Amino acid sequence: MALIYDFLSEDAGLITKSVTGFFPTVAVIPLKHTDEDIDVLIKKDSMVKEGQLIAKGPECSVHSSLPGKVMDICEQTLADGLQGIVAKIEFSGSFTYTGKKQIPADWKAYDSNLILAMLKEKGIINTFAKPCCLTNQINELSENCALLLTVRLFSEDPSRCSDSFITLNYFEKIKTGAYIVAKAMNAKGIIFAYDNNSVFNPDFSDYNGAPVFTVGIDAKSYPCGFMHEIVQAVKNSTKELPFKKIGNRELFIDCQTALAVYDAIVLGIPLISRYVHVTGDCLNAAAITKIRIGTTLKDLAMQCGGFKRKTAGIIINGVVTGNTVDSMDIPVSKDVKSVSFIPQAMVPDQQIEDCSRCGNCIDICPVGLYPESLYRSYTTQNKDDMHLNLIKQTAILCTECALCNSVCPSRIPLSQTIKALKERTPKETKETKETKEPKEPIDEK
Repeated sequence: MALIYDFLSEDAGLITKSVTGFFPTVAVIPLKHTDEDIDVLIKKDSMVKEGQLIAKGPECSVHSSLPGKVMDICEQTLADGLQGIVAKIEFSGSFTYTGKKQIPADWKAYDSNLILAMLKEKGIINTFAKPCCLTNQINELSENCALLLTVRLFSEDPSRCSDSFITLNYFEKIKTGAYIVAKAMNAKGIIFAYDNNSVFNPDFSDYNGAPVFTVGIDAKSYPCGFMHEIVQAVKNSTKELPFKKIGNRELFIDCQTALAVYDAIVLGIPLISRYVHVTGDCLNAAAITKIRIGTTLKDLAMQCGGFKRKTAGIIINGVVTGNTVDSMDIPVSKDVKSVSFIPQAMVPDQQIEDCSRCGNCIDICPVGLYPESLYRSYTTQNKDDMHLNLIKQTAILCTECALCNSVCPSRIPLSQTIKALKERTPKETKETKETKEPKEPIDEK
């Protein structure tokens, strides 16, 4: 564990209300990553409505956040630093949802199959960790008998304020969204993980479904909001069934996901906007802004009064677990929770040096891994090194808290490398297994 004060946002506790961002003249809506199998349903010069389905694939659906005309469909860098296809839509025409009275639907009359279909149709993704289609995730976990739904009510990255703010102001909607997800997955129990440094007195008397359990977690320590920490906190807090049997094969969502579920199922609104924490010493003002997906970082900064000093770096989704980008033209996507504009004085030395074998990464790892050895196992070309191959298998235990990065004097990208190793190892294991399996004898007859 580490204290969060070096990472804590200076806006924590100071932002008491959100603002609705103005609509951009041109929305740059991410449709897909370049290698994704998604059908684009619009073409250049076509007209679209607010909330209209414009791209669809097995993992997600994408809707137009604005009414208007499609100016172009092209390739561009997205908020995660990867290349993708975007639709540039010029704002014009009337709204479908904005400014219209939304009549709440009786979600209790929906069965689980209908809810799952609606979640996929409305483009709802789970942003607890790596963004993924919520419906697909529920279906996959159901095959493995997942029983519990856990809702995190605070940000796992201490430099972000968006999740805690949303919990404070919209908990009733979050609670309903959690009930809906629980019904969709036939959950045996719901867990709300909250920051025990804040006041939290929820009322669950309006719910007669699966049992509900709340667990307080000290958000002043880091890491605190990843799956590993939540599971341990629940196991240390209760011996009651079904909660004491919580594991890493349950469904974990964040409060932004639950809020999006409420909007989609109760109000019928697809995922076309996000609450984003906009901060940084370069800005004239910080804010939590509800903005349309496709708003560029440049437009986002202008909504906060513009810059008071030159920007040297842009960080997406937190200084601890986020990533850096280098263009103001990058659009806000469905998984963006915060944007930080930082001056040159706050940009750390990014020159990578050889490992000094200081052991800082080993000492600080909350799950007892050897980040330096994992880094070597990824970069080495010697596949016959049994020791490194064994260490490689431990990468799956990494929570991606990035503490190893924060203490490395050589600026080695340990966390990013281990994440890549986690994604590569299952594939290598499968290939090795297929290679070793004996082939069927060929019948020459």
